[in-house]
Amino acid sequence: MLVEATTPANLWNTVTKTFPKDPPRLATINGATTFHEKADVLREQLFPPPPPSPKHTPSQDMTNFVEVSPEEITTAINAILALSAPGDDTIPTLVWKNLHNFRPDVLTAMCAWSRKNRTLPSILKKMLAVVIPKPWKPDYSIPKAYRMISLLPTLSKVIEHVSLARLTMFAPRILSPYQFESRKKYAALDAVHLLLETATHAAQ
Repeated sequence: MLVEATTPANLWNTVTKTFPKDPPRLATINGATTFHEKADVLREQLFPPPPPSPKHTPSQDMTNFVEVSPEEITTAINAILALSAPGDDTIPTLVWKNLHNFRPDVLTAMCAWSRKNRTLPSILKKMLAVVIPKPWKPDYSIPKAYRMISLLPTLSKVIEHVSLARLTMFAPRILSPYQFESRKKYAALDAVHLLLETATHAAQ
């Protein structure tokens, strides 16, 4: 109906109605009115500083270090959604995938450096947080009425997936057999089946 009612006189008005609308402004939060004030309030409330932890110096013994292989990088990239939103770097996963296909040595060397030095560069720890109002909250002037979607640089995801894959190999030895979350070939239904089976045997 909108298109049918369009005339040369109101053509531009019709076109502008198809543009994405500006996101709604956040309400005043804990008295904060400006963008930066609201960001500071949400950061303080939703991301409080962690408790102090004992200083840890990683071992420099590289005796059992296994070099990172290009195949590991390929597996890590494939584990990340191709359309996964990038973080502050704005580099999508597809860029790293194409780079690795053309020059597999680049990402392999970058990941190997990170693992050998047992660190992740600070720039890859920078998070872009998107504020999402929680639905049906009675009061949007308090920080708890919002949640954050954290977007990390896609390169950090690649490095973390390589480390995760290696740690997963040790999971059966160090995790409880009743640990179902975040484990391959395990699901919430497995926990339900175990609970039902245990209850059934106890009732007999």
